[in-house]
Amino acid sequence: MNALRSAFSYFSILPVGFSNAPGADALAALPLVGLAIGGIAGLAGWFSGALLPAPLAIVVAFAAGLALSGAIHLDGFLDACDALFASVPAARRFEILKDPRHGTYALAGLAVVVPAWLAALAAIPPAAWPWSLAFCAGTARAAAVLNAIRVPYAPGGASARAFHERPGLPLLGAGVLACAACCWSHPWFALLLFPAAGLALLLGMWCAGRLDGVLAGDCYGAIVVVVEVALLAAVAEGIALTAGTASR
Repeated sequence: MNALRSAFSYFSILPVGFSNAPGADALAALPLVGLAIGGIAGLAGWFSGALLPAPLAIVVAFAAGLALSGAIHLDGFLDACDALFASVPAARRFEILKDPRHGTYALAGLAVVVPAWLAALAAIPPAAWPWSLAFCAGTARAAAVLNAIRVPYAPGGASARAFHERPGLPLLGAGVLACAACCWSHPWFALLLFPAAGLALLLGMWCAGRLDGVLAGDCYGAIVVVVEVALLAAVAEGIALTAGTASR
């Protein structure tokens, strides 16, 4: 319970009370945080569709997910864009990661990822938002955490304690199973867990290659965002293919 409370306290704004910086067990609980955030955001968007035009319901689902996470992963994505795409030595990249200001690469990344995110949401039927957003948000976080098992963490930072030990596999496995359970009505979507893990590990390798073999917290945020958007797009395509096959 302490791990769950620490994870929800640090990685979301859900009212679970204050907790110290997360440890390895809290990191293993991160997929469960994603499940909760995605599920609540999906429900908020779906219910708002009864009162608002469809485009605004999409914005509600998107904004709710960002707000509930405290935008912690999107902020990491923006910082990582600035640091990892810069043609500078690794030491300078670490300095950029710590800079609260966002530059050109961050703005370019934002201009790409937000339209892609909204387009993927728009392509998923609103009735499917609760389970699909929960699945994608939880799976993206589970996939990102896999990097903590094999890649060293950069020293320093408030969350460094979480990466000193490997995340607990039983709790992480429970989160993965919960993600798969979201797809009970479309079981084959659970197979997306595997390409999501592969994409997260590839992104982790690339990020570590830009940072002298280690990963920073912002890298994990970037991986979560990229994998989550990719999963949403895959789910949207899968639902469209399933609907097309059923109509024949």
